[in-house]
Amino acid sequence: MRRLLLLSVAVAALAAPSASGNGSPYSPGLDGWEGVVASNDSVRFVTLGAGGRTNVARIQIRTGRVLSSRLVRGQYGVPIVTYDGTTGGISGDGRTLVIASYGPLPGSRGTTRFLPLDTKTLKPGRAIELEGSWSYDAISPEGKRLYLVEHLAPAPSPRYRVRVFDLAAGRLLQQSVIDKAASEAIMRGEPATRATSADGRWAYTLYARQKHVPFVHALDTARRQAYCIDLPLDLRRAAQMELRLRLRAGGRELVVRRVGAAVAVMDTKTFLVRGERS
Repeated sequence: MRRLLLLSVAVAALAAPSASGNGSPYSPGLDGWEGVVASNDSVRFVTLGAGGRTNVARIQIRTGRVLSSRLVRGQYGVPIVTYDGTTGGISGDGRTLVIASYGPLPGSRGTTRFLPLDTKTLKPGRAIELEGSWSYDAISPEGKRLYLVEHLAPAPSPRYRVRVFDLAAGRLLQQSVIDKAASEAIMRGEPATRATSADGRWAYTLYARQKHVPFVHALDTARRQAYCIDLPLDLRRAAQMELRLRLRAGGRELVVRRVGAAVAVMDTKTFLVRGERS
């Protein structure tokens, strides 16, 4: 009972996230953030620092009851994937949860760690440790492939590329995931907000840029394909960071909103974008 009470108090004290040292929006340890919700919207997963270990808890949303918890070695947190506080880490089938550590600054010595867990038992799988600065991006619907962002340069002009880690084979694939129409694998910008399809296949991330229009990075986690779609929005970077994404019409439309009003809509089948007045 005491353990459950302590976890409940810690979860109730959650506060806002901050950007990590490697330039990603990931905030480890979840010292006060709200964790990640399972695909069925009934369970929330949170992580709580415990010295050199991490307590991973599975909490029933309706009652606030701690259904189970497990202490794992190392310092990990639920990944925050965009600067608006959107979290990730759960596969579309709801069976796999991935937690992650801080990484070093791009170009600095050090490693980044990731740990997959079974969502029912919280039993950890094989830990992943990569040289350099990395952060979680997405996971395939069946939990077989982990999409990671390899950070190559820090803010204010971050550069990065998306890589794939094959969880079944236990290895990092060499080829980056890029838009076939792009001239290079390196991406630039800051992840402002995200929307994910109901089945977990598509991750739509809006990136803000200093001297260019914002763009949506549409990642097909099932087929290892990505598409970059520029948005016809003449906004400064600060205003771009205020944009938010929402899927509607059964996932057929991606709505770009600013201060509650729709400013653009993207067809998720054709990637055509139209402007909106309201």
